[in-house]
Amino acid sequence: MTGSPRPVSFALLSSSTLQLFDSVLRKEMQRWGWAAKTWEAGFNQFRQEIANPASGLYAFRPDVVILHLDGEDLFAEWLRNPFQGNRERRRESAQQAARDVESWAAAIRAELPRALIILNTVYLPPVHALTGLEYHSPWGLGDLAAEFNCELGRVVAGKPDLLVNDVAAAMSDLGYRQWFDARLWRLARCRMSNAAMKRLARNLSALVRAWKGQTRKCLALDLDNTLWGGIIGEDGPQGIVLAEEGPGLAFTEFQEELAHLSRKGVILAICSKNNEEDALEAIRSHPSMRLREDSFAARRINWRDKAQNLKELAAELNIGLDSFVFVDDNPAERSLVRMSLPEVHVPEWPEDPGEYKAALLDLAGEYFCRVAVTAEDRERNAMYHAERGRVSLAAAAGSLTDYYQSLQMRAQIALADSFSIPRIAQLTQKTNQFNLTTRRYTEADIRAFAGQPDAIVLSLHLRDRFSDQGIVGVMILSERQEDAWSVDTLLLSCRVIGRGVENAFVGFAQQLLLGRGAREMIGEYAPTKKNGLAANLYKDLGFEQIGEELGAARWRLPIRTMAVQIPEWITIEPVKEPVHVG
Repeated sequence: MTGSPRPVSFALLSSSTLQLFDSVLRKEMQRWGWAAKTWEAGFNQFRQEIANPASGLYAFRPDVVILHLDGEDLFAEWLRNPFQGNRERRRESAQQAARDVESWAAAIRAELPRALIILNTVYLPPVHALTGLEYHSPWGLGDLAAEFNCELGRVVAGKPDLLVNDVAAAMSDLGYRQWFDARLWRLARCRMSNAAMKRLARNLSALVRAWKGQTRKCLALDLDNTLWGGIIGEDGPQGIVLAEEGPGLAFTEFQEELAHLSRKGVILAICSKNNEEDALEAIRSHPSMRLREDSFAARRINWRDKAQNLKELAAELNIGLDSFVFVDDNPAERSLVRMSLPEVHVPEWPEDPGEYKAALLDLAGEYFCRVAVTAEDRERNAMYHAERGRVSLAAAAGSLTDYYQSLQMRAQIALADSFSIPRIAQLTQKTNQFNLTTRRYTEADIRAFAGQPDAIVLSLHLRDRFSDQGIVGVMILSERQEDAWSVDTLLLSCRVIGRGVENAFVGFAQQLLLGRGAREMIGEYAPTKKNGLAANLYKDLGFEQIGEELGAARWRLPIRTMAVQIPEWITIEPVKEPVHVG
């Protein structure tokens, strides 16, 4: 990671001891460029800390609250005497435990409205007194954890700042005997081994980074012996190893997982040394291919240097190299890309194709973690394909104005609502190039802005003749004085820059503010390494520079006497009426 570490604070609440986990979590966050501060409640003191408004938990004001509960504590009475009750009573007990967790989370939220709260699924020891009787008696313990975990999904539904860390899955993957440390439990009341703590920290780090918008965007893939077995130029499309059974099944399963990643909004690209015609023939026609040509947003299939090809892919997709992960079976190619492009993450890759799927799942968990999937995420590849159509149209157009007119652009500018807030937050977290202030906000932050009478949160949804591009712009306005409004945030997705959309957005905001009796707009431009593209926006729109504040240039527009023209080739649809989003 580059740049200064980003600060983040954690409060650790648990039914067992997390004292040893504290340093593991801080070290894991440091690995990703975060400087973590932590506060920990006393052993099994989480209830007291949550219930007391004057407690150390609330005095600490953490960014993230981790409420880590062990199933062996939640259901201690059932474990002490499993030969009691019946399955219905156990389900009721699990449901009550979930309601308790829901009430604790609500109490935390009341005191810390902008914090991320992370809960967890639970597990019980897989071998216990009822082993052999689990499914042949009225008792059994499996229902407890299963019912609780199911109820937890209901608890977090529709609450973007309330997440679940799937500890049960992590434990199952690692194995109970490697997860549970009996010695530490007896000496320090800590159930987790060192390996378990590292796994827990990795999972929590991924969730927090995804919530903060720190995820990679693009997975670039080699072809031969990566997407399929064999060499297409030598074996031909029918000779490659790719099938529904046998050795070729490993590659089919790998491709299926890649398709799942794409459905979550991860961009897939090809970076391969090959004859393009041979490779495309296999992609288009092989019966066991799970990924077809339109599965990839961009491709470079040639005999040039892969590092150079990755640079070209980044330019075509208009994303930074630090958004890329590159997978290649060839260690020499991996080494070259690591040396040439340190911003690109290049993982070691298994020699055995049978391990590709598991390696991809591990990779996705760390670098492509998602806590929400927007409509724009699901349509991302289609949007890039539509962009190719726009490029072709631009090349054939007689003039730039003719091209813009032919796009038939329609912009819907709307006040933030429950539907748009997740995408608005996502754009503030991920947009770098056309982002005037680069302020990062969570969904809770956007919701808070939208609920204030002296703030306006706008989204811009763009359609043209090729596609519906979804929400591609955000503007947050705040009233500094009675008749002066400041542009806290103004950003546009890189794929719509340069078509006059920015003029239309500011022009519309000007009209909206005039309707509220405003006299002037105050804009800010805070330069970063990546947003130089937006440096002259306010100047070009007729704003007058009036100084600097905390390193940001400030610009003023007297909106009653000067107007920002909305381009004639963009049709503006009316803003929605305000919606309560508290």
